[in-house]
Amino acid sequence: MEKVYIEEIRYQGVGGYLFAIAAKKSIDFGFDGMMYGFTANKILLDHYVEKFNAEFIGILHPFQFAIDEENAKNIMEVYTYDWANEKL
Repeated sequence: MEKVYIEEIRYQGVGGYLFAIAAKKSIDFGFDGMMYGFTANKILLDHYVEKFNAEFIGILHPFQFAIDEENAKNIMEVYTYDWANEKL
């Protein structure tokens, strides 16, 4: 059973939008959407593999993953966003 530390989940699904932003930046910098990253644990790695079709790599870190160009495109189609002029 999943542990819940707060009563209300405020930012559920935000990860997809962050991946969409990262994919866009990857394209902007000439990497066609290809992304690499690390997760904090195996549960999160498994979630990214299932939800975003990430591929486990595990070369530099035990929870290293990659998301290829095609899956990055799919993420950007599902998780659309608009940039705000607000300072974060």
